[in-house]
Amino acid sequence: MPANDAREDKRPASRRVADALRGRIDAGEFAPKEQLPPYRTLAAEYSVALGTAINAVKLLRDAGIVKIRPNAGAYVPDASEQMDVVAELKRTRSQLASLGEAAQEMSSTIRTLEARLADITDQLDEAQ
Repeated sequence: MPANDAREDKRPASRRVADALRGRIDAGEFAPKEQLPPYRTLAAEYSVALGTAINAVKLLRDAGIVKIRPNAGAYVPDASEQMDVVAELKRTRSQLASLGEAAQEMSSTIRTLEARLADITDQLDEAQ
């Protein structure tokens, strides 16, 4: 991706690299059981920091697109290495619970702000 395009793209660098790698995987450039290039190679190839390349691969791992072997790097899993459904279910439930809590907090904040706005409006009406 040319430098100007990268600056205009509002996605985080790790997301841009992950999306590019996913496209390459989807296109068959990396076959099942094939290892991705080392993190340092990815960082150089995409002109990003090493940590950004690592985070990009972790995004792919979290999406179930690659597996990461400790001290061995990432690879494309084959069909026999299906996503750990129980772990994914737990992760999804946890994310849903967090979103629910955030929604309740936002709802409470909205109610508080609406009450304050009504009080201010009443005070303005009384002052006139």
